[in-house]
Amino acid sequence: MELYLFGENFFEKHLLTSAGQLTELLKGPHKIWLNISGLGDHKLISELGNLLNIHSLTIEDIMDAGQRPKFEEFDDFVFVSTKMIYTKRALEELEIEQISLLIGPNYVITFQENHKDVFDPIRTRLENPTGRMRKLGSDYFAYTLINAITDHYYKVMEMVSEANEDLEDQIIKARKKVKLEDLYIHRKTLQEIRKNTWPMREIISDWKKSDHPVLNEKNQIYLNDTYEHTIEILENLELQRETITTLVEIYMTQLSIKQNEVMKTLTIIATIFIPLTFIAGVYGMNFTYMPELEWEYSYLIVWVFFILSAGLMLYYFKKKNWF
Repeated sequence: MELYLFGENFFEKHLLTSAGQLTELLKGPHKIWLNISGLGDHKLISELGNLLNIHSLTIEDIMDAGQRPKFEEFDDFVFVSTKMIYTKRALEELEIEQISLLIGPNYVITFQENHKDVFDPIRTRLENPTGRMRKLGSDYFAYTLINAITDHYYKVMEMVSEANEDLEDQIIKARKKVKLEDLYIHRKTLQEIRKNTWPMREIISDWKKSDHPVLNEKNQIYLNDTYEHTIEILENLELQRETITTLVEIYMTQLSIKQNEVMKTLTIIATIFIPLTFIAGVYGMNFTYMPELEWEYSYLIVWVFFILSAGLMLYYFKKKNWF
């Protein structure tokens, strides 16, 4: 449990080991950010729930990593559940982590699945005594956390765009053999990103409409920028999905063209050999009276006919631009 106490002229950082240590701190004059990494200690989370008078169903939502993102209002606090998305070197190595926020009058408590998050810039800004986070309320600090999550979506979308461009180059320029399976895996990844980013717009929209006393109406103006970012991200995501669909169509078209080229080549070869096979079949018969077989240059004449007929057919096919 990572605890930050801060005010306009005050800042402290602590590591807590029990929920009881938070009891007196909640009564103090300073604002609190408690970040809990890991959801394995159910007893600790239940103790925090009892301390903050959190409903048992909300505790279940916090500990359920598959919970759909939501925005809920209670008497003493606001509950927000959303998703943080990370990627490693490859877009397919997607990591989706649930993060839950409890926003109270003077505190923000965040629950995340593991130690990895996107809040390092927030931690750095929190140490700045002249920053807005020190001066404004807990709802503004919660907004900065939501905004950090949304901004990180841009990095994911940048990787999506680069991956699409790379796939397009590989397909069109044939630099590397691309399998249809690769395209469908990429599209499935986009669907997973969309499924987890789409609810963020609903959360921010509900937040803007809320008149909960914990949420200061003057601070809600900052949400407009984040709301516009979510719309921009979703529009970009739709564009990337359309790009993948187009790439699949291009891939299938190129595959069809290659198959047609192969069939055309085989058809030309077969067509050339049809008259040659006919001639060879005629003179391969065991008839007694075949006067051509008695000629001195009959073998040479047959070969000349073979070559001449093949050459004329190739010339005709070339003139017709069949190859």
